[in-house]
Amino acid sequence: MAAFSTLACLVSLSGCAQIVSNSLGDVMGKDEFDATRASELPYASLKLKHANSTALVVLATLEGNGRIARFESRDRGILELRDGVLSATSGFARDVADRREQSTTGRALARPAWLMASGTTYQVSVSALSPYPRRLERQDAASTGSQRQDDVAVMQVHEATARLECEAAAPYSLPLAELPLQHCREILSWDDGSTTRNDLWRDENRVWAADMTAWPDGPRFGWEVAKAW
Repeated sequence: MAAFSTLACLVSLSGCAQIVSNSLGDVMGKDEFDATRASELPYASLKLKHANSTALVVLATLEGNGRIARFESRDRGILELRDGVLSATSGFARDVADRREQSTTGRALARPAWLMASGTTYQVSVSALSPYPRRLERQDAASTGSQRQDDVAVMQVHEATARLECEAAAPYSLPLAELPLQHCREILSWDDGSTTRNDLWRDENRVWAADMTAWPDGPRFGWEVAKAW
């Protein structure tokens, strides 16, 4: 697994100061988030929680009028948020290739699902690379009649019906601020019969914190906004 580094420089800025830090893989089970450093750095950042560790990660790229934010480690592990919520990862043993939401009738949503009213239902589709690649035997053209075996990653698609349930706004302590946020639960009923729950904390404009598992038995990622983008 390519673990997240504690910090990664914002690639759109020139002359970014060199930042030397450990990766999450080196500090398993430790809290490596530094609120003071987060407040001093002039970059958008998150407090990332993964594999029983926490770290400060800094924005790498921003696209789609700010809707798609990618946070990248020195060893090229990537966490992608779309509208503030997990949409893809790269560099992990079990990667999220893509997550999409649509209405229960199969149409595009007018706004991000997690900003809709409590009680809203919608469909979720998650594409994921299997941690158990399929072994294929292929004819070796360089020799006569010999075979070679290649491990080929298998794409799996998980689908669910989701329901959003939200509470009244209450004070929530972020790494560098306290805001009145609604705690929402995204309850997903998957096509294999299992049920999972994701937790989101939002205001009317954005998701400020989340704790999500992309599919049943998948890896869990949590984050809180330290500095917004």
